[in-house]
Amino acid sequence: MSEFVEPEAPEAGDLVVGVVKRVERYGVYLDLLDYPGWEGFVHISEISLKWIRNIRDYLREHQREVFKVLRVDKAAKQVDASFRRVNQKEREWKLIEWRRKQRLKRILGLLAERSGRSEEEIYDLIVQPAIKRKLSLYDVFIEISEEERLPKWMKLDEKTGELLIQIIKREIRVKRVVMKGTLVMKAPFGNGVEIIRKAAERGLKAAGKGELVSITAIGAPKYLVRVEAEDQERAKALLQKVASECIKVLEEAGGTGELKLK
Repeated sequence: MSEFVEPEAPEAGDLVVGVVKRVERYGVYLDLLDYPGWEGFVHISEISLKWIRNIRDYLREHQREVFKVLRVDKAAKQVDASFRRVNQKEREWKLIEWRRKQRLKRILGLLAERSGRSEEEIYDLIVQPAIKRKLSLYDVFIEISEEERLPKWMKLDEKTGELLIQIIKREIRVKRVVMKGTLVMKAPFGNGVEIIRKAAERGLKAAGKGELVSITAIGAPKYLVRVEAEDQERAKALLQKVASECIKVLEEAGGTGELKLK
């Protein structure tokens, strides 16, 4: 789904990126970055389960972090949020998503500036068609960078298209960070081989554009999971996701799985 599909207001349970604008003795106030004009409040009890001597040991002014929405007041454009209820995996994935969106905005802004078109025109020519097709625009841009050509549905004139390719190649440089882990997969006797094959197939589908995943046997029940991604943070999150998808299949069939990092 396109990164630019945003609801008008956050909902309870959503993960949001916020910047701490004020620290008080009873909690912190936030600006929600994806919801202009919205404010968040995190009570001290939602910062940590441990006794807090100084809130600034956890959150400081201007710090950008991921929070979980607990309650929403749409009329006031305010939310109550939690810092402690966001686990590390959720934090990593949300920040990756947010950073990618900022990079997309920068690319579109540069294209508008250098092509002489308005940002509204660029949005209509690129973002709207991606939303209509339910595509991740970041994945589309990765593909453009690798293939050095636009998809057929992106109707840009030759000059603007060439400019977009140049900007993408400069702004999105896909690095190859490699991470490995050992996934211990155990399945019930009888159809265990088939279950493990299905688990591996599910895990391989976790890779996004420009990413690689491989799962190879070390010697049952151990399997080597190797991922390549654009940065350390994304590689770590991808490795965890691959393992999680495999383990889901195993557990549904009565088996077990465990990821051991190298």
